[in-house]
Amino acid sequence: MTTNDIINKLDNHSALESLYQDNPQLFKSMLRDAIMLKPESETLKTWQARLSYITVAADNHPQNKLFLVIIIALLSGVFAKFPVIFTITEEWFYPRFIPIILIAPMILYFVDFKASTPINRYLLAGVVFCVLTAGLMPNRSSSDSIIMSQIHMPLLMLSLLGLGFAGANWGQTIKRVEYLGYLGEVFIITVLILLGGGVLTAISIGLFDLIDINVSQFYEDYVIIFGLVAAPTVASYVYDYILNRQSNFANTLASIFIPLFFITVVAYLAATIYQGKTPYHDREFLIIFNGLLLVTWAMSVFYIIGHNPLKDSKLMNIIHIGLLASTLVVNAIALSAILYRWAELGTTPNRVAVTGANILIFIHLIQITHQCIQNNFLGNTQRSVESTIANFLPIYFLWSVVVVVALPIAFSFS
Repeated sequence: MTTNDIINKLDNHSALESLYQDNPQLFKSMLRDAIMLKPESETLKTWQARLSYITVAADNHPQNKLFLVIIIALLSGVFAKFPVIFTITEEWFYPRFIPIILIAPMILYFVDFKASTPINRYLLAGVVFCVLTAGLMPNRSSSDSIIMSQIHMPLLMLSLLGLGFAGANWGQTIKRVEYLGYLGEVFIITVLILLGGGVLTAISIGLFDLIDINVSQFYEDYVIIFGLVAAPTVASYVYDYILNRQSNFANTLASIFIPLFFITVVAYLAATIYQGKTPYHDREFLIIFNGLLLVTWAMSVFYIIGHNPLKDSKLMNIIHIGLLASTLVVNAIALSAILYRWAELGTTPNRVAVTGANILIFIHLIQITHQCIQNNFLGNTQRSVESTIANFLPIYFLWSVVVVVALPIAFSFS
């Protein structure tokens, strides 16, 4: 008797359907293994065709979608050139609008412009709201509350992107998990596109230099700018229509780097204790700690949502839990240092924003660690871990709204 439930229930079609409905993500993982064990099974071939088939409506044909991507990319490139077109100060424009320039096109990618649905209206209204919020903030370059608002604007935009990706099914755990997987895959594809574009740009400039034509300024002013802003949207198209949402790069990279990060974090904590260093008076410590916290959160999420529980070794799961636990120690130190600075130096917009973000991620990582321990040692299902990740996403959205909108107002834009 195999541990693969699909193999065990291969002749019971209603049981297979029930297994799929209970946990589609886990079913897909088991299906890949089942096909390797029984490649001749017609039932498995049918399920593979069913799950890999992407329904393409007549008005959403890949060619039509590609045309939309080109239009969106051109418009976002023009928006990125507004400082030149309208003689706007770059120092004012780009810190406010870079998240909108990069993420708004991805949101528009998921808008069905031929249908007037509530989701479409929410997405368009959300993009307009973010543009107005960024544009109407007072021009105070030294304002900490406005800087925090700008830093958290990407989180608000990514929440809107998640709504666009999942649509009316946003409340479903599986759709939220798929969205996080989409983010990881699109990020990696974007990096690959930019690397390829960089090589192409360097070769193009070199070729034209050979015939005494200097195109470097033209590339800098137009090709590079338009390419940068278009890359994430193009990556979304590649993930959708070329890879058919079947890639698993993020999980693979997370699985590679989790052991390395675990060793690094443990060694860093040991060295910090040995050296007698503390973050209580050193702001750079807090910045590095917060960066580590975000990276660990991202790696854990991508490792969990893309991994196959039938293949993962117990050692790898233990290392993952060890990384989570050591990062929680780091975060506890960072939180104590932040609270110490509150007591010594008082309340500032920076401390409010950083403290709130640290507490949220700290609580979320505790929940993830708890569920991972139950999953690996107490027999809980994979679904419980994914639900823990998915159910916390609306809280991040609410926090982003607080920091982007309420924090500057509360501190009078200071």
